[in-house]
Amino acid sequence: MKKILCPACGGDTKRNGKTSSGATRWRCKACGASTTQRYDNEPKLLELFLRWLLSKKTQGEFGMPGRTFRHLTNKFWDLWPVAPVCDEVHHVVEVDGLWLGRDVVIMIACTEKHVIGWHLARSENAQAWAALMARIAPPDVVITDGGKGFEKARRAVWPNTRVQRCVFHAFCQVKRQTTTRPRLQAGVELYGIAKKLMRIGSLNEAAEWLAGFSNWCTAWEGFLKEKEVVDGRIRYKHERLRTARGGL
Repeated sequence: MKKILCPACGGDTKRNGKTSSGATRWRCKACGASTTQRYDNEPKLLELFLRWLLSKKTQGEFGMPGRTFRHLTNKFWDLWPVAPVCDEVHHVVEVDGLWLGRDVVIMIACTEKHVIGWHLARSENAQAWAALMARIAPPDVVITDGGKGFEKARRAVWPNTRVQRCVFHAFCQVKRQTTTRPRLQAGVELYGIAKKLMRIGSLNEAAEWLAGFSNWCTAWEGFLKEKEVVDGRIRYKHERLRTARGGL
């Protein structure tokens, strides 16, 4: 057991009963001053919690029943690490929103190797994206899925940063609306254009793809403007195709 020293004179102490709260009272052999000693084991519990959190082990594999583990470490779920300010300028930064259930989204910014910033929000909107970007030095290029509110925040916080749309997210947005087996010819063609986006490997191929997409928009412009009346309300007849087009 660690020796208890007198806080007044530094001398040795001996046990001297207990306080009304049940803590052991220690009395100095030299000056007679009394003191109590409380051990702070929270640093060790936090270390234990992090070892479990960052491992693949179950709570019961840490030398105690799982219920005991949860009782000792429950308080640490309320801790939220504050992202440090990142003043290093990176060439490329990728941003994305990861939903935790339906009510909370974590905005994350990362490089090829490291996470450099995060922000907790209720939804993906311009204010939340701006809060994430404000703590990070503007990169040369940012890669995004084009989430709601991002471009407005980017113009305000990173006005000189170039934007690269994530082609995989763009393809997935089209696929979500058209499915892999579109029934309409316009959907068949647009889904084919979206698939070609994943195979672009040169500037010439990129130019050809842009021309093809532009031709599709022109060819089906009137078709996509068709409207219908549903339950007394006027709406676009091919809303899913319009959404898919907007995804590109």
